[in-house]
Amino acid sequence: MTTRILGMVEFDRRRLETDLATLANAKFSTAYSDFACGKWESCMLRNRSGMQDEDTVVIHDAPAVATPLCRSVPYFNELLETHFDTNAMRYARIIRISENACIIPHRDYLELDAKFARMHLVLDTNERCMNTEKDRIYHMGLGEIWFLNASVPHSAGCFSSTPRVHLMVDFQGTRLPEEVVRKTEQPLGSNSMVDTREEWSNEALECVLGLSEIISEANYREIVSILAKLHFFYKVDCQAMYGWLKELCRRRGDPALIEKTDRLERFYLIDRAAGEVMAY
Repeated sequence: MTTRILGMVEFDRRRLETDLATLANAKFSTAYSDFACGKWESCMLRNRSGMQDEDTVVIHDAPAVATPLCRSVPYFNELLETHFDTNAMRYARIIRISENACIIPHRDYLELDAKFARMHLVLDTNERCMNTEKDRIYHMGLGEIWFLNASVPHSAGCFSSTPRVHLMVDFQGTRLPEEVVRKTEQPLGSNSMVDTREEWSNEALECVLGLSEIISEANYREIVSILAKLHFFYKVDCQAMYGWLKELCRRRGDPALIEKTDRLERFYLIDRAAGEVMAY
């Protein structure tokens, strides 16, 4: 797995809780919500302009500028200044995933001319929050800084009543992850997650393909959500959902659903235009 932990931060818990409370009353953006099944929100702490409503990313060459929200969460701003190379920083966002929500398996940067080096600092989490890369599953622990290889198929999910909150920081893509992280502690012991997912079986596959009897325009989005979450509970590659979905639609024999699924796979895994949004 190319995604990896880079270090840990020892939080000042009082200051952390204060800034998390400020976030609870902040206005979050729905930019990129078409990548989510359920409630996924973000808010900018630093971006190209320093304007709060600049909520999508582009490739640019200047250090990121603090937004008004960033100035209202001084501890988070201090974490950025202390533990990251701000000269190479291009964006810093708070990402919040709520109960029983997940990100559709996807690849990032497809709409951009280049890539970022993306880091996650975990601000609030629990054992029911998970990330995946292809067929691997892992948990980012509180205070950990991870490099996320967002150019390969990946996903994230929160299956608890408490939202998961990460500080996601994008850096100039030519920089190595280890070059932009500083003043961290080494993680204690092994951070590998025991994979307790069920084995994938032909019986499970046939249950999934049985949805071909009912799939329609009216429930397509709900079925996409079901398929997107299965790899968190079964030992299967996160990309498998697209093959299942195509076979469902083929068995159903609905040309409109087949075409929609081809567009879905193209958008999330293969190619998308700048500013393109997926509605399904």
